Amino acid sequence: MFLNFGLLSTAGAIGLMAAVAVSIGLLYLIRPRKHRITVASTLLWRRVVAPGHVRKRRWRWLLSLLLALAIGLCLVLALTDLKLPALESTAQRFVVVLDNSASMGARTGDGRSRWQRALDASRRLIQQTGHGAEVLLLDTAGRAPLGGFLPARQAVERLDRLTLSPEARTRVPPLPSGTDITRAHLFTDGVGVGDVPETMTVHSVFDSADNVGITAFNARPLPADPTRYSAFLQVTNVSEADKRVSLEVVGATGFRVERQLNVAGASTVNLTLDVSGVEQGPLRARIAAPGDAFDLDDTAYAVVSAHRVRRVVLVTRGNAVLEGSLRSLPGIALTVRSPSPTSELPPADGYVFDGDAPRAPPAAGALLFRPLSAAWLGIRWKALAPAVVTGWDDSDPLTAGVDWTNVRPRNAFVGQGVAGASLVTAGTSHDAQGDGALIMAGRARAPWIAVGFSPQDSSFPLQPGFPIFLGNALNRLIESPGVETRGLGYIEAPLPGARVTEGGRVQVAATTTESGTLFEAFRPGVYVVDDGRKQLVVIANAIDPLLPQINRRSLRNEGGPAEAIQVPRRNWPEPWVWLLALGFCLLAGEWAAFSRRVTE
Repeated sequence: MFLNFGLLSTAGAIGLMAAVAVSIGLLYLIRPRKHRITVASTLLWRRVVAPGHVRKRRWRWLLSLLLALAIGLCLVLALTDLKLPALESTAQRFVVVLDNSASMGARTGDGRSRWQRALDASRRLIQQTGHGAEVLLLDTAGRAPLGGFLPARQAVERLDRLTLSPEARTRVPPLPSGTDITRAHLFTDGVGVGDVPETMTVHSVFDSADNVGITAFNARPLPADPTRYSAFLQVTNVSEADKRVSLEVVGATGFRVERQLNVAGASTVNLTLDVSGVEQGPLRARIAAPGDAFDLDDTAYAVVSAHRVRRVVLVTRGNAVLEGSLRSLPGIALTVRSPSPTSELPPADGYVFDGDAPRAPPAAGALLFRPLSAAWLGIRWKALAPAVVTGWDDSDPLTAGVDWTNVRPRNAFVGQGVAGASLVTAGTSHDAQGDGALIMAGRARAPWIAVGFSPQDSSFPLQPGFPIFLGNALNRLIESPGVETRGLGYIEAPLPGARVTEGGRVQVAATTTESGTLFEAFRPGVYVVDDGRKQLVVIANAIDPLLPQINRRSLRNEGGPAEAIQVPRRNWPEPWVWLLALGFCLLAGEWAAFSRRVTE
């Protein structure tokens, strides 16, 4: 229909029908004004106005009025898309769940994204359900507008309001209870999806796609010279084919670095760039690769902060080697304290604990050697003697520049069930797979790094890699003031009533909460949160390690392609078709009756 009268309520439809009936009745009741005419004789007129003739005209007038009312009501009922009670009792109630996780943004072989294929397939399904069906729209990110079950026509219109989420994980929402649901449908690519309810029909929109993405990007001062900065960049190729990747890093004052990278299939390339020439401000890294079907992880941001002296507090019972190594680091103002359970820690940018860990997480980043008493770390410790390093994460800046094969602590503890990241593993021999994590990293109130041995129980402090490790650790732990790095999604900044802008220019919609300001960061960027007194810079990047894995399907009961959906329709036309046909038949009958002077 040209006009969406189907959105009218029952009361609105009744009101419209009454208005049409009254309008038609008034048209028939309005009589033209009488004119006086002088005639020679009234004999002929007396025959015309005879009682029998007048009664015949009244019946013709009444029949004409009834036909006009019937025609008008048929047209109104057709326009309002009448729902017959007999059909309403058998109306179908469908649930349509759309997977709007980040992987659905991957482009398929026909140039469309998986998300577009899901929208088209779900729209076709809803349109084929027939008259009287009601549809409940849900999504895996919980972003679908509320509204409960809707008529099919309104459900199709609401599909256009759904958008993709930057989240890598897919959570199938539970079906509503206490409702008579005919069937539930899930449209997904199967990436990151576990089992779904058996009552739910799964429609696959998956099409294998290549992806090369930035999985790590940060700018840190050099351990040997904190006035100089280096940028650490990690590029991951999840496709099977080798890729030629174009890299561009852009900063303030015209800073630009361009590189060509060869990234083998299913591998990662780590790159360190000297960015000392860039002034304080943001850095943007962008890659491009042929056949890349996923854009969200092609751009990442970092911030180069102004140089400053960093205050570090060392808590130790006496460790001259550790203290000397810390004092040798440039840009470090070191304060040494003895452990005390009663005295509070002085304010600092970072802390180093030599064996005596605090009972509660400190307010700033902490490097902890042999922190067996720190229950807040959530680590189960296991003694290991002798301890041999069996592996390490060479993609992490913390372990860069250190030859870990020569690190052999005499008395070590390894962590099991670690809540944070395992960076260095150790076992009883080189051939062992590793009994646990020797060096771990995580976050409580602030970032922390836990080392499962004391420097005095190893030869590590005598090796060139020890001060490098200390510099890497402090660079990781001591965050720039007013700068935070977050993943994509909803971000809450601890500044209530603040104004949020992207790049300091484009204003971002934000909501004030009890503890701060909530805003959407669904694409990589530098977001500035300003409450008029304090400013916070939030770097939002697609740093979720699961995000680039756009082909990581885990759905066990995956169905066929969504394009193959066939929904049986009713064998009879919609009621408005019958009403429209009846109206035209009555109109034709009224014209024939008028031609034969049966009606007026």
